Amino acid sequence: MNTRILTLLLVALALIACDETFTIGMEHTPRETTTPLPTGTSLHPTAIFFPATATSAPTFTPIPTMPIAVVPPSPTQNYIDDRSTPSQVIVSYYNALNRQEYLRAYNYWLNPTGTQGSFTKFVSGYKDTAKVDLVFGSITSGVGAGQIYYTVPVLLKATALNGVRANWAACYLVHQARPENFGEPPFSPMGIDWGSATAYNLLIDDVSALTTACTSYPAGDSPVAVYRNPLNIDKANFLDDRSGPLETVSSLLNALNRKEYVRAYGYYQNPSIYPGPYDQYASGYADTATITAMFGTAQNGTAAGNLYYKQPLAMRVQKTDSSIQTFAGCYTLQLAQPAGQYTPPFQPMSITAGNFNVVANNVDVNTLLSSSCR
Repeated sequence: MNTRILTLLLVALALIACDETFTIGMEHTPRETTTPLPTGTSLHPTAIFFPATATSAPTFTPIPTMPIAVVPPSPTQNYIDDRSTPSQVIVSYYNALNRQEYLRAYNYWLNPTGTQGSFTKFVSGYKDTAKVDLVFGSITSGVGAGQIYYTVPVLLKATALNGVRANWAACYLVHQARPENFGEPPFSPMGIDWGSATAYNLLIDDVSALTTACTSYPAGDSPVAVYRNPLNIDKANFLDDRSGPLETVSSLLNALNRKEYVRAYGYYQNPSIYPGPYDQYASGYADTATITAMFGTAQNGTAAGNLYYKQPLAMRVQKTDSSIQTFAGCYTLQLAQPAGQYTPPFQPMSITAGNFNVVANNVDVNTLLSSSCR
């Protein structure tokens, strides 16, 4: 073992002995604590999702007897930019860090300069981190004055670039202003308000470590499931996912079904140009009751540091007077390469254009989807 690694190990062990607690981010990135991984060791278990307990929560919700979920982000993991649930916000945050998309990670904080410092300082704090795997505990929520707050206990299992591992018991406060209460743009999505973490020994089991994660945080009144219902555009679901073109368009339609028009308007890259002024956009859906959709296979391409997508779909729109119209067409979307974005704020995947035609309600839309984006 070389001198540098030995020094890092001794410092980390001393921090564990002192039970150091700190705000996550900036120079306080999860660091190495004990021994390097043996050759061939894998930290990529299959993701397992279980619903949270349905029992009512006391003032502080006890950690369950087993971890609720294991979510293993990795440098090779698919792009995840999902704010549909508090757990997915945290998953997306570490997905961004693992993929070295630091501006995207920085943007998951509601007040990044206030809690994390400058973007440059934030990036320097993670320069030695290779990846972080996550284990979630029992998430709870509370409401007040049009706001929803989530208390999220999670274990951070970090691996440094030199292969040295470290474990942290963390707690995040995730915040969401009620989407239906936005009366005008811009829309503010769910994000991280605050977080803290305490180092713990690698030999401690997950259940024991989770009991320490949120002991200083008041739990909410309601348990929250770690899993989510992906790509469900029904108004009973909440979907705010920009991980891909299908997810982004599905989130748009979900917002329209829930009559969250400011959120829907926010999925467009330059909404004042397309689809046009907000008041006209919102009033155009005043007689829309429900939208159902069928999607074709997305097309993609790259140019000048940008990713471009075309998403074919057919929509069946039921009006408030019970009449039905069917549309077939295509949305065009764009995402500037996430790893190449360096100037805040981060620009997520957005819709740049759309082209739709009214078709007969009895038409077989499957025959249209293959040619909708030509």
